[in-house]
Amino acid sequence: MAGIGFELKKLFRGKGFLSNIKAYLYSALVSLGPFILATIMIVSIQLLLFYMDRPLKEKELFIATVIYSFIFAQIITSGFTMLITRFISDMLYTKKLDHILPSLYGIITLVVPIAAIPAILFLWNSPILLETKFTSYLLFMEIIITYLMMVYLSALKDYMKIVKSFSWGVAVTLVLSYVFLKFTSLDTVLGMTLAMNIGFLLIISLLLSYLKGFFKIQTVKSSGKYFYFLIYFDRYYSLFFISLFYTLGLYIHNFLFWGSSIGVRISSTYVYAPTYDVPSFYAFLSVMPSMVVFVVSLETSFYEKYRAYYSLITGKGNFVDIENARKNMSRVLWSEIRNIMELQIFFSLIFVVAGSYFLPAIGISSLSFDIFLLLVLGAYCNIILLIVVLILLYFEDRRGAFFISMTFLISNTIFTWGTLYLGERAYGFGFFIAAFLSLIAALIELRSYLNNIHYHTFCGQPVIQKQRTGLFGRIIRFLYRNQDQES
Repeated sequence: MAGIGFELKKLFRGKGFLSNIKAYLYSALVSLGPFILATIMIVSIQLLLFYMDRPLKEKELFIATVIYSFIFAQIITSGFTMLITRFISDMLYTKKLDHILPSLYGIITLVVPIAAIPAILFLWNSPILLETKFTSYLLFMEIIITYLMMVYLSALKDYMKIVKSFSWGVAVTLVLSYVFLKFTSLDTVLGMTLAMNIGFLLIISLLLSYLKGFFKIQTVKSSGKYFYFLIYFDRYYSLFFISLFYTLGLYIHNFLFWGSSIGVRISSTYVYAPTYDVPSFYAFLSVMPSMVVFVVSLETSFYEKYRAYYSLITGKGNFVDIENARKNMSRVLWSEIRNIMELQIFFSLIFVVAGSYFLPAIGISSLSFDIFLLLVLGAYCNIILLIVVLILLYFEDRRGAFFISMTFLISNTIFTWGTLYLGERAYGFGFFIAAFLSLIAALIELRSYLNNIHYHTFCGQPVIQKQRTGLFGRIIRFLYRNQDQES
């Protein structure tokens, strides 16, 4: 999110209601734009398939292919994106821009094979068409690359270019989907995945073009050290697992229900649980406003107090001033968290009321609606949990964030597994109670950290910093020993 604060502050400086609306719209576009556009693409293709009266099995196979691609691409890239975000931020801060673009090629080279092996094994014995297997595999790979590339443009503050890239990709995908369905004899799923492949290839091409353009303007010569970022696995490996465990915790309840009695197998390949997954999707839509408000509050109100506190420390402020700055920072932070919680309660209630009218109208069962109600509560706790974890990382409390992420993953696994044995009335309760208990633990950790922030700031670091070389550091030293000698 680094960089968005400057734009938001400019907008908030303007007087009047219109300036505030512009600031929140900008925040929404930056934080949710790609997700909204991707959702529009998928929903539009579904409507197109319905309009063209395609068989239900083909619709289900297409949706399952897309769902698996997005979910597992997010899980596989989650740890890497968190780690590479830290690497890019540090390279920008230390003005070592020559390492950034090579790291993009390096991280793609590393992650794509890691993802390719399970994808190939998963599709190997599938009875679906070979051509469809190939386009499904390519779609999965392209989504992974897109996730990774978005991190770079976010760190370089090119938020609008991400949105523009997705806009063009979505537009091309929808046009090609209509053309393939209307004017060709291609298999439905093959045609739709092919259209999405072309759309995401355009997105990747545009993102890469923007990135290269940035470095061309900066006239930065590449260092050629494509895997230099690996040293961050030695220094900040906890960031990798914090993000991975949280993302796994976000989906583990769905996976457990896929393997339950309500799981449905599609084309002897994919398994999902529409009774649980559909209300889960709608429930998580309810938390989008919180992410928008969080970006605004963190980058405007809180950041000023955060900067003031650490400026006094690095600027040799006296203890009284530092303590007052700590109190102001804590007060503003808790105030912003309470505001987000209150706002999210409001939107969660709106979704519950709206869901009671619209969800039955689209054919959702009474069981799925009951699950939806519990998952809305769970989504409420989960989004506040995520916000607190991000704040802990803002303060470099990686140990606390790791504990919370692990707690969320383990508790969600245990409680969801337990609800499967309790029966239909308990479906969804496992995720809610896991998110609720993890949120309580996160709030306790945050309060404890803030109360002892002087200790963490002054005594949490070693007196003499020793740079230890780990496994990945030794690998990097071996890979680039010739380059280092030449330089």
